[in-house]
Amino acid sequence: MRALPFYSGGLNAETYDLGVARGGPSGDEDIAFYLALARRGGSRVLELGCGTGRVAIALAAAGLEVVGIDSSVGMLDGARAKAASLDAETARRLTLLEGDMRAFSLDRTFDSVLIPARAFAFLLTPEAQMACLTQVHRHLRPEGVLAIDVFDPRLDWCLPEASGSRTDESYDPVSHRRLRVEVLDRRNDVLNQVMTERWRFSEIDSAGTVLRREEEQLALRWTYRYEMRHLLARTGFVEVVEYSDFTGSPPAYGAEQIWVCRRK
Repeated sequence: MRALPFYSGGLNAETYDLGVARGGPSGDEDIAFYLALARRGGSRVLELGCGTGRVAIALAAAGLEVVGIDSSVGMLDGARAKAASLDAETARRLTLLEGDMRAFSLDRTFDSVLIPARAFAFLLTPEAQMACLTQVHRHLRPEGVLAIDVFDPRLDWCLPEASGSRTDESYDPVSHRRLRVEVLDRRNDVLNQVMTERWRFSEIDSAGTVLRREEEQLALRWTYRYEMRHLLARTGFVEVVEYSDFTGSPPAYGAEQIWVCRRK
């Protein structure tokens, strides 16, 4: 079975909101953090890697004007399906666009830019990370706020021989079927700080019959905190603050790296 790129569509994108094995924040504890951050700076918000609209829709419902960009058509389909059921006023405040966070160009600036849920880790080289941050700088007003969430790498997971095999299951209340998510293997490129995993998604009925099975390949770059500080400084961001969770805890090994800074 040929593995497709991650979030290219199919079961992975369709079942993303179930949260099975995807990592990142558990529940929606990050939404209150981003909402408070955005409200302090103004009403115009840009979210990069908006996915199925979990954060973008919540912020629009809270009264902010939100533009969400994602490169995955499958994930955007999920976001647009949810947006279709919004009241007219909330829907007016939400714009969803297909685009690349390294090379987008909009004819407006924003009060804040958010890159939640480890989406920044999909940029696999320092050059790609720099390109993204440069575009963010261009689209932020002076003193505008940038917030980024990435994982802090656990070094035992980054060794050349590290194995990432695991299995998770969940019940889908919409389809009344089980979703099984298996991480089959992991390859770590320690020179370039890139982990590549092969994931299998299976949809299973009540009798245990596999109805659909698909494989996708996930590639993420782990970034050390000193690298993040260097990248942000080089691309014109100041007042750089780091937290390890969405309650404002100080940096901690193996937790989240949550960065908040301002455009110089």
